[in-house]
Amino acid sequence: MNKIDIENWHRAKHFNFYKGFDHPHFSLTANVDITNLYLLVKREKLSFFGVMLYYVMKTANQISELKYRIRSNEVVEHYLIHPSYTVLAEDDLFCFVTTSFQDDRDLFLNNVDNDIDHAKIHSYLEDVPGKDDLIYISSIPWISFTSLTHPFDTKNPDSIPRISWGKFFELDSKMYIPLSLSAHHALCDGIHVGKFYKLLENNINGIK
Repeated sequence: MNKIDIENWHRAKHFNFYKGFDHPHFSLTANVDITNLYLLVKREKLSFFGVMLYYVMKTANQISELKYRIRSNEVVEHYLIHPSYTVLAEDDLFCFVTTSFQDDRDLFLNNVDNDIDHAKIHSYLEDVPGKDDLIYISSIPWISFTSLTHPFDTKNPDSIPRISWGKFFELDSKMYIPLSLSAHHALCDGIHVGKFYKLLENNINGIK
């Protein structure tokens, strides 16, 4: 973890401008070309959620602005961030699961499966207090949404990004999925979110 020298930080003015907002988060939703990811899942009979989670987190870890976190009056940049995601348990209720990100795809997918099985039994509904080297992830595979909002605790705000994706669909012989990213505007701008989408498609297009 690296502590940011805010006074000499290139986005100090933007940070100071947005940090006091009641609702400083912004969201963007776009359709992502996942054709190669879809073919990989079908070919190797893998979990779609697990593979999508891997490439989303691989990409997020390549964007510095998505690894910044506000701690009181300080800003830190994590070297590595991990997914905290929701899965369905019993009675159509969800629980939280956190898996340490691994660059090794097969190892990560195996850990995701194990963590999900464990969480369904214990049904967690909270994250570790003070742990912010995360991205909150949710999947809504029943609908191809065009926009999305997230609940935020305005009394105890956090600077952790939220990423959600919906139901994939076919268009002109390619597969797409709607994906929403919400981020704290004191730490991240639209250009960084745009870079995330572009890099995510590049990483997926590189799948063999």
